Amino acid sequence: MIRILASVCGLVPEYPMTRKRADSFKIALDTLREELRAGVHSAGSRLTANDIAERLSLSQTPVREALSRLAGEGLLLDRRGQGFFVQSLAEQDLIALFRLELELLLIACEDERSSLPPLDLDRLVPTAPETPPDAAFVPASERLFRVFASASSPPLARHLGRLQDQLAPLRAAEPRVLHGLPAEFGQLLNVMSSGATETVRSALNAFFARRIGVAAALIRALDAADTIESI
Repeated sequence: MIRILASVCGLVPEYPMTRKRADSFKIALDTLREELRAGVHSAGSRLTANDIAERLSLSQTPVREALSRLAGEGLLLDRRGQGFFVQSLAEQDLIALFRLELELLLIACEDERSSLPPLDLDRLVPTAPETPPDAAFVPASERLFRVFASASSPPLARHLGRLQDQLAPLRAAEPRVLHGLPAEFGQLLNVMSSGATETVRSALNAFFARRIGVAAALIRALDAADTIESI
């Protein structure tokens, strides 16, 4: 009993087996999250703990826990008795997610603490040679929005991050549908750095209105990419 109380109070370390399981869970969770964000698993595909555990050289228990966590975050669909499936978004679902992300950012606008700290553009925009120029500005805008929301409320930023995880595969299709992403990002960064609330609100509304207007095209572009990869 004394050891249990001491462990709860943080006076003794966790048992090695517990720590090992936590590490395995984190490996599975981080790997699957990045794969889902990158669109590695096509919409509607089934993910099994057995296959993933074998591929990652992990036991099935932490993998199942990771799959359950991702289902709770909306990245996977848990069909009882059938398994876990990658979410397939309809046009109205995508529009709803874009609108929700916009609302979270507009809430952040109302907080006087929401001002961007000095930003290193090289950290916002990846410069890896294998990254197509336009494609680099999709994750850059995600980072920009998270930094902005974090200045207002870390919990709000966490909710924003979960939304961005759900949107990531479809936003990756933006360079195939939208033009002028570098210029758009540059204007957005300048406006959000200005701290002028109404100007920031207007810029955010324009940014998301543009994507809502091509929601159907983004879904078609993602479906086409999945079809090509499966051939």
